[in-house]
Amino acid sequence: PSIDTNKLMLIEQIGRGRYGAVWKGVLDECTVAVKVTSLENRQNFLNEREIYRLPLVAHGNITRFIAAEERSGPDGRPEFLVVMEYYQHGSLSNFLTNNASEWECSCRLAHSLTRGLSYLHSEIVKNGDYDQYKPAIAHRDLNSRNVLVRADHSCVLSDLGLAMKLTRRSPVQRGGDDDTSTICEVGTFRYMAPEVLDGAIDLTDYETALKQVDVYSLGLVYWEIFMRCRNLFPEGRAPPYEMALQAELGNHPSFEDVQFVARERQRPRFPDAWRDDSFMISCLKAVIEECWEHDADARLTANCAEERLAELQSL
Repeated sequence: PSIDTNKLMLIEQIGRGRYGAVWKGVLDECTVAVKVTSLENRQNFLNEREIYRLPLVAHGNITRFIAAEERSGPDGRPEFLVVMEYYQHGSLSNFLTNNASEWECSCRLAHSLTRGLSYLHSEIVKNGDYDQYKPAIAHRDLNSRNVLVRADHSCVLSDLGLAMKLTRRSPVQRGGDDDTSTICEVGTFRYMAPEVLDGAIDLTDYETALKQVDVYSLGLVYWEIFMRCRNLFPEGRAPPYEMALQAELGNHPSFEDVQFVARERQRPRFPDAWRDDSFMISCLKAVIEECWEHDADARLTANCAEERLAELQSL
């Protein structure tokens, strides 16, 4: 879909990432979110636009895409806009910073996020018609800043600028990405799987390997969500929000720092309050540990994690 960018008003900047700024805006009297990318990051914009325009990508747990446009910025240089639905709670990391939650809400956050990832990872053909075909897609930069929270406390996956379409044996290349390092070594250092950090991704089966990388990151995000769950701590006092591995790595780790922690097989620590004699907590810990397994082949699939989260929700 195309929009008249003259009718789009940017009101206030609400975030900034590696690839541009995010603004709260108004389009046809509706509040929207707008990611503004500069010329240097045009490839990221083109890739995100291509992914969002694929048939059948729309899903309740993936950001609702409205339009992607190019225009001249205030300085006359081209800028690239991705217009999306506006989610009032902002990112999951922002939501967790400001809110501790009950068990039901924490499970809802985690389960809805997993539904989105499971759908993204799924290959879908509608009615046997390959005009209505969605390939499996790897996100490749899953972290709590790239997940948004709806008013009902369900999550949507966002930021598909690094996402990659997958075929059975090899990825469908992003434009200009034709070497292994570009395919594998992307994402946010803190959330990178050990095999990415070591350049040891299984190149013979990209589809499985890149999905496994997403699931490792998912395990770290689960830890962040449930560390803010009041029911899991004495007197309902959940500790302040921490990013995964913040105790081990601080706020701005280098690639080498994260590599060292991964080689030592360190993971975020489970608190003493999470006693193993609680069935609920032992089930939760098992799901998290099976997502961030060092051995990629031993990790859950997103689909399996979705089923396990649904079971947790019912406890």
